[in-house]
Amino acid sequence: MTPDQLRSAARNLSFGLGIPVYIRDGRIYQNGPGLAFLPPNGDPAVPEVPFAHEPDSANGSLTIAKAIGLLLITTQTLWLSWQMLT
Repeated sequence: MTPDQLRSAARNLSFGLGIPVYIRDGRIYQNGPGLAFLPPNGDPAVPEVPFAHEPDSANGSLTIAKAIGLLLITTQTLWLSWQMLT
């Protein structure tokens, strides 16, 4: 994992589980010391890292290729649904 991916994973883990997590030596730990990631209502003694949703490259803007792929998949799904209902 890259450092950015590791920070994003730690932030998501902290918010999802509601517990503080720490990064050190390129790994995520439940116990400190390390770079702390806290849930929204975590320990005020440790500075909170704000949650900012960072879109992945897969969830970026809609391109022509993605639009065509979505159209092809949607068409096949609708056809299959129609065949199953009739």
